[in-house]
Amino acid sequence: MAYPSSIMGIIKEFNIDCDKKYGQCFLIDNNALDKIAESAGIEKTDLVIEIGSGPGNLTARLASAAAFVIAFETDRNLFKIYDKYFNGSNASFHQLDFLKADLAMVISETAAANNIKYDKIKVVANIPYYITSQIIEKILYSGVRFTDVYLLMQRDVAERIAARPSTKAYGILSVACALKSKPSIIQKIPSTCFYPAPDVESALVRLEPFERTAGEDFSEEIFFAIVKSAFNQRRKVAVSAIANNIGRLGEINGYDGLFVEFLKKSALKHIFTGIFENIGLSALARAEEISCEDYILIARELGGHYRLSGLK
Repeated sequence: MAYPSSIMGIIKEFNIDCDKKYGQCFLIDNNALDKIAESAGIEKTDLVIEIGSGPGNLTARLASAAAFVIAFETDRNLFKIYDKYFNGSNASFHQLDFLKADLAMVISETAAANNIKYDKIKVVANIPYYITSQIIEKILYSGVRFTDVYLLMQRDVAERIAARPSTKAYGILSVACALKSKPSIIQKIPSTCFYPAPDVESALVRLEPFERTAGEDFSEEIFFAIVKSAFNQRRKVAVSAIANNIGRLGEINGYDGLFVEFLKKSALKHIFTGIFENIGLSALARAEEISCEDYILIARELGGHYRLSGLK
């Protein structure tokens, strides 16, 4: 059965209420929905992952272009829509918490069960805004080789993700996304395009997966220990902020015990002053002035000190 063009008709037909505990705001503007599907450049050889399929209006557009859509949705009340309008289609709906799901297993089992032939895996979704950071972390750090990611999210979060160094919006989220992708804002979408209309503006973000550290001797644990320490006191010069915080944050976050021991035994201010000099960074640079590439260099240099300590 063809999916209706009026989402409000669907909501009325199935007596659907947006549930705040799921962070539900349904995108109802057909032009905005079409733009998302077009921007993602879905092809017949693509497997698409959708997080929070809601009433299925974006799902229908994705399924019309893709080889198959795997949709995650935790609200059981919405499955009566899927049963009526997607029965026998090239989309499957999983009542699973995306953050807890084994993505590789779900993809493998669904592909086998439906005899899906695909070349690329893309993520396209209007995600629950209150867990945006967790969803992005899951996508970029899951180990699944996604070729492209398009997420609709709160506009101010989108601006933080796409922020460049030396801007107010630049922070840990900017660096974490830049480590694994090339972020860009595709378009901004006003609150009037949603039901119910939220209090915030939205934006469609593209995260083009990109491995900056492939083949290098690089530790993500050391990288994030440095980044979190620097931004923990972002108004201080980064050399001091990192030296002051990295040992404490290492213990709090349960980092490798030998690495924490190395930090405790080291003259960290001296080490980081030398590292900054070696890579050509000003000793007065603050956290928001350091690019992702330079954080990688700092992490590699600190990793070298750790190896030379004999503790690793």
